[in-house]
Amino acid sequence: MDSHKITTIGRPLNPGYFTNKLIIIITVLTFIIHTILTIVTLFNSAHEETNYTNLITGFRAGLLVFLLWAISRELDPDKEWGAFVTVSLALVFMVFFEIPSILPFAWFLLILRMTNHSSGMPAGIMDSFLVATIGTILAYYVSGIYGILTAMTFISDSQLNDPAKYHFPIGALMLIVSAGICFRQGGTIFDQTLESMFFVLSGIILFLPAIIWPGKLESVGDRTNEPLDPARIKMGKVMGILVFLGVLTMPAEASLALVPFIFCIFAGTGAYRIVSGILLHTSIKKG
Repeated sequence: MDSHKITTIGRPLNPGYFTNKLIIIITVLTFIIHTILTIVTLFNSAHEETNYTNLITGFRAGLLVFLLWAISRELDPDKEWGAFVTVSLALVFMVFFEIPSILPFAWFLLILRMTNHSSGMPAGIMDSFLVATIGTILAYYVSGIYGILTAMTFISDSQLNDPAKYHFPIGALMLIVSAGICFRQGGTIFDQTLESMFFVLSGIILFLPAIIWPGKLESVGDRTNEPLDPARIKMGKVMGILVFLGVLTMPAEASLALVPFIFCIFAGTGAYRIVSGILLHTSIKKG
């Protein structure tokens, strides 16, 4: 077996490319600033016993910024600067909201890459195994909706162009397992605050133009240099919205920290597309 086909959805980050260099700088600066602030807070703490595990806050903050940028790039690959609107919003939100767990955002990124084939290739064996493993872990320990959404990703991939055919039985099995997990967990659906519901609904509304008026797709696969499949890019956007809606079905304590930063993704990419579209339309009329 060609080892190159084992993992195929990873995308290289070329630091020679300006926007890639910029996100690396922002990520490092976020890590440094949050680490310094955490250290200062710890030393100024009035408590006798200090939890130094909080020092990883800087690492989580930097990684979160990078993942939000990467997810935004997957949702709207033609609008690379829209991802930096997401990052700007996230940096502001970090002042007011707790930095969430990183694993759900890593999962979000992986299911988008499996769906849209932004590398130009279908998911390899290790990619599929990693996505299924993370989805199952999150389903079991957080909410069964992670398993259901992961299953939907596998099934939808098997029905689109250039699919991994074995994804359909994997998705079907995950769907059955996830349904059992949901039944076991029970809980109340839509147990959310008005703030969370506002974030979700407003974020989706801002993002809708990216689906309704996608424009001509110009991005190519990183590994193939071939044009990306518009149907897969659109399905990736639909999956993104389903993820955001799915967050509302989680217990409030699990979703509360996620919602503001997922909002940054949809609001950032959506607002950039709306503004850039208006500016382009205005310049054409003037021309």
